[in-house]
Amino acid sequence: MFHHPKVYASDERGIAKAVEVLSAGGVAILPADTVYGFFASAVRRESVERVYSIKRREKRKPFVIYTNREKVAGIVELNETAERLIERVWPKALSLILPKKPAVPDWFTNHQPTVAVMTAQNRVVARVIAEVGEPILGTTCNLSGEPELKKAEEVFRFIDDVDVMIADDAIPVYNRPSTMIDCTVWPPKIARLSSLSYEELKEIIPELEIDLGRRLA
Repeated sequence: MFHHPKVYASDERGIAKAVEVLSAGGVAILPADTVYGFFASAVRRESVERVYSIKRREKRKPFVIYTNREKVAGIVELNETAERLIERVWPKALSLILPKKPAVPDWFTNHQPTVAVMTAQNRVVARVIAEVGEPILGTTCNLSGEPELKKAEEVFRFIDDVDVMIADDAIPVYNRPSTMIDCTVWPPKIARLSSLSYEELKEIIPELEIDLGRRLA
């Protein structure tokens, strides 16, 4: 454990601090299901701009919104495909591209009509999703184009850029990023094939196709 005033363990105190920071518009580093990630409000422009700046990421690449089964219908327009995948697959590492609702600002998606949503399996991010009162973005904790970071000692270099960090190297449960499915088209298309296989997803959606050249939300 790092001895730094911004670094907390993944206990009740740490989770409460992360919720407090994100609810106030701050930026947090949290251990997500696959790697460490930056998290911030998805509806506060200053918060989103901070994450773009920290990552040195092009603004034409919108972030994914983290949500849960209880909140997702307030963020995106669900269809039968999405509902079936959410019911059968979440909270595993699956992102879904869907039409956004007004709760997601146009500027967040670079004025695109869709946004990608996913949920979390580990308790830290799951608790944060449940307790923060507005949609939150999540993105890998690294500079854009560089390898993803899985160890607290690696992400600590960003400590001056954020408001809180939860350190717990034991939490990530997958070795690869989420699989992503575009649910706005029929048949639905896999836009990124990663932690979940085509075969297991095709059992749920038999019409599912692979199109790795699709625009990622």
